[in-house]
Amino acid sequence: MRRSVFWNQPQTYLLLGGTALGYALFMVLAGPKPLAILAGSGVAAAMVSSWAAGFRSTASETSGSDLLNAQTFAARLGTLGQRVPPKSQKTWRQVQAWATESQQFAARIFDRDPLLQIELLEAMHTVLDLSGQVADGLAVLDQIETPAYQQMAQQRLDASCDRLAATHSQLQQLQDQTALSSLETSTDDTLPQRLQTLVDANKTILQNNQDSP
Repeated sequence: MRRSVFWNQPQTYLLLGGTALGYALFMVLAGPKPLAILAGSGVAAAMVSSWAAGFRSTASETSGSDLLNAQTFAARLGTLGQRVPPKSQKTWRQVQAWATESQQFAARIFDRDPLLQIELLEAMHTVLDLSGQVADGLAVLDQIETPAYQQMAQQRLDASCDRLAATHSQLQQLQDQTALSSLETSTDDTLPQRLQTLVDANKTILQNNQDSP
């Protein structure tokens, strides 16, 4: 989780607004006395500090699953790569490149528009799931000898690879669009929907591969 996310939480502004309102009401009731001002300020500061501390604690606990963090994503992807047989490493390197660059695109989008965090994290989860299907597919394909079953396994593998390639291309376009939008005064409201469409397409391939006999 990045530090700027704290200021993008709606709860932060609700707390600040509520604290300011409560402080103003306290001043009206107690009067502008030095002791009242000191006490009110102390309570307000304690409330904000407590929220900030709780937010940092939550962020720290979830950092291990933050797929917008390059090291976290690389570690998860590396674990998947351990399933791939030696003779399939060439294919896996291409998949690894698509996935890694997709994560980089997503991280850059997040840097410019933190409000897209949920959609981007979901997209990264589907990228890892597709990569896992490829890793498993390569391992299974290495063990199958019957031509008919080899063809079925190859079809699933191709579907996952094609979807990863498409995701890579779409995230690259979204990153470029976000970068361009940062130079304009108006915001692009289509980004969340386009990200959700990407995620839905990934989930469809994941589900189809699971449902295939």
